[in-house]
This record gives sequence, C-alpha cells and structure tokens, in this order.
Amino acid sequence: MQMTDVTFNSTFAATLQYELHQPVLSLPLSLQIGDLTRLTTDGPAQLANSADDPIVKQALATLKSQVKPGAVLRVWWSTMPDDWVGFDWLCQQLVDTDAQLRQVITQPGLALQSLADLSEILPEDIAHYLQLAQVVSKNEQRAHSYEWQALVAENAPLRVNLNGHLVSVAADFYDSLLERQIQPGRPVVQIIGEMLMRYSLGLPDWWYRARIQHILSTRG
Repeated sequence: MQMTDVTFNSTFAATLQYELHQPVLSLPLSLQIGDLTRLTTDGPAQLANSADDPIVKQALATLKSQVKPGAVLRVWWSTMPDDWVGFDWLCQQLVDTDAQLRQVITQPGLALQSLADLSEILPEDIAHYLQLAQVVSKNEQRAHSYEWQALVAENAPLRVNLNGHLVSVAADFYDSLLERQIQPGRPVVQIIGEMLMRYSLGLPDWWYRARIQHILSTRG
C-alpha cells in the first residue's frame, strides 16, 4: 500500500520528513489569503496547471502523480485557516477518485489546539499524533468539497476561523487589532512582532505590513 504524507505547512513538512524518514509532500498553498480561483480546475487531472509559483506547481504535479487507485494520502492539518481551507481543497480533488484519504488533526482536549500552527509540534510528539490518524469517508470528503466550492464562490480577501467556523471576511477584518498597536514613532517591525506574538492568527508578516500601510495611508 502506497502512503503519501501531505501537509500545508512547509516548516512542519521538513520536521515530519526527518522523523518519518520518508518524503513528505508540502503544499504551501497559502489559501487563507487572496483569490481562490488561482487553484480552481476542471478536475483532478489538471492540478499541475493550477498555480504559477514553481514550488507550488511542482507540489501539485507530485500530488497528481500520487492520486491513483490503491494510493493512500495521510494529510496533517489543524483548524488554522490555511490548513482548513487546504484540507477542503484536497477533499475536492480526491472525492471522485479511488485514492483513500486519512487525516491527522487535533481532537478536543489535545495539545495541538494550544499551538499557533503545525510547525510548533515537537518532533518527539509526532509518534503520538500518528496514533490519531483516521480515515476520511467519501461523505466527509464531499462535505469538505462543498465547503471549498462555497469559499471559491465567495472568494473573499481573507478567511478566518471564527468560533469554530471557517468564514470569509473582508481584508480589514483584523484592522482594529492593528490600530491599537499603531502609535506615533513606533517602528512597523515592532508592531508586526507584537501581532505575531500576541495573536495566533496564522497570518504572515507581509499581510500585517500591507494592512499597516493601508491604515496609515487613510489616516490623512
């Protein structure tokens, strides 16, 4: 049985590959932010042409080669928006194939919920999480594929986990948090560092920088 481990977090992919002593497919799709139509396809067969970034393009081509009868994909994801939307997208690709999908995801009461993202999982804890792997039924895959389709239709600038629900929101959704940090003479890099330390939102530093610039440009 062919097993392929998949994750949407590049840093965690390196850790997982080291611990499992086998290749891990990293899909850094960054689906929390931006236009989702960049990854829409007519079907799983066209995955290789879904993105322009060379790293993503190669990862998608590798995934395409793994989706075959008898294949098993074990995806590692969390309820951080990047992972969650990525899992929705993956279910969309696999629901009508013969490949089997398994998942390793946090469950209520487990330590993963206190982590900012998968990259914070300690290498020595991976064996524990492996025991949590579950088969994702076709009905579950279909439900997640419907969620992906809805997100694509909404195609908002940003997606967030709001009280346990994946929600499409406007680009300024977190601006109020940033505005509290913006003070005359305070360096932008310090503001970004404070946001990254204080809030586990899974947003990259470039997003904060862009929003800070937007806020400052509208203050007059």
